[in-house]
Amino acid sequence: MKLHDLREFIKLVNQSSIEELEWKDGKTSIVIKKGAPVMIQSIEQPQQAKEAESGYQEAAATAEALETSPIVPVPIPVQETQLVVSGGVGLFHADVTIGQSVKAGERVGRCTVDALQLTSDILSPLDGEITEILVMDGQFVDFGKALLAIKPN
Repeated sequence: MKLHDLREFIKLVNQSSIEELEWKDGKTSIVIKKGAPVMIQSIEQPQQAKEAESGYQEAAATAEALETSPIVPVPIPVQETQLVVSGGVGLFHADVTIGQSVKAGERVGRCTVDALQLTSDILSPLDGEITEILVMDGQFVDFGKALLAIKPN
């Protein structure tokens, strides 16, 4: 095993939510484990009575002001998009561009782990148009990371 491959394994574990990676190839065996996270404990400070009273008075004044002024609903146009998320870890490479139309099941990108020689295709879950690419090409992504936004047709 080459030092470069070992570095790729360490980078893969360090940049993802993987806690432990075990890899065997013939007589070579590697186990990489993350250390336990450090727990930080916060102590809540008691709130002083004066602050609470002034907060209630401000809220009451705001409520009175809202009751006297008419509320006019403003319609907000809803543009529904669906996110495409990563099904694994690796380097993301997009196969589409913003504004491109895609069909359900069409490949929109791929995740690769060069050290393990693994590639997984990212497929579009629906017919639509690519509205946003949320990850730069070649960026490391973790499982469940949002990659693309698709506006349904």
